[in-house]
Amino acid sequence: MLIGEVARRSGVSARMLRHYESLGLVRPSGRTGSGYREYSGADIRRILHIESLRSLGLSLREIGRALDDPGFTPSALVGDLIRQTRARIAAETELLTRLRRLDAADPAGWEDALRVVALLQVLGSASADARQRAALSSGDTVPVPVEALVEAVLSEPEPNVAGA
Repeated sequence: MLIGEVARRSGVSARMLRHYESLGLVRPSGRTGSGYREYSGADIRRILHIESLRSLGLSLREIGRALDDPGFTPSALVGDLIRQTRARIAAETELLTRLRRLDAADPAGWEDALRVVALLQVLGSASADARQRAALSSGDTVPVPVEALVEAVLSEPEPNVAGA
């Protein structure tokens, strides 16, 4: 089967198939007399395996290792993927929280938005002194994201900072 037919049947573009070939992930079984790539049934199965592993979030390098190493076991890699996915979800959740707090502050312009972002960063600081200064001065210059201040107070381990 030629590359165009493989692309149509597999849903993988001809360009991506060439990229896979350049990385050594797929090697067409042959070439026609005029130099066109010819793929066998085994080549097409390998392409489908590559796409399946990509859908799980594996990098192309990890896919190559998984398909070429006869001693490869997926359990460790799947565990790594689970940890990576949890970390990405946590980071995205944190970003969503910051964006909601920024939205709740309803900044009038970019200057206000940047002040709110700076306030949120300081409220999450490791320094109790910095957190206290931010809490005491926040209402003067920045539209205060109330939810962020409430959470900061409720989770504050230092009594003097929480009281501020």
